[in-house]
Amino acid sequence: MLAALALATGVAATAQPQVASHYYTELYQFPQGGFPVSATMDLTLRPDGTLIGYYRPTDGGVQPVTGSVSGAHISLSIGGGRGGLQVTGVLENGKIDARAFRSFGSQVYSFVGRPIPNDQTLPHEP
Repeated sequence: MLAALALATGVAATAQPQVASHYYTELYQFPQGGFPVSATMDLTLRPDGTLIGYYRPTDGGVQPVTGSVSGAHISLSIGGGRGGLQVTGVLENGKIDARAFRSFGSQVYSFVGRPIPNDQTLPHEP
């Protein structure tokens, strides 16, 4: 998964091929929790350490994802415009543990991404 390349961080230097990973994600209000917003997310790690992909909330729609990995640090931008999410956190053992902020307001969210099997039946593009 992404973690192996992310922790190696020699991604650009070793000319690794692109790596695709799939995640089940949950977004909770921080710190009080509550009912999570769940989604699936497909990410492709490029040899230069940048990420591209798609975020699919269970309530519908598809949003583009861009970001980067440096060591165990991961940074994602999901969607865009006023409703976009900025996610920063760590990638350990394939799991994303992060905080997220909307591009407006001051609400903080917990963002958790758990890897799901690389299933060929999952859509890779909208």
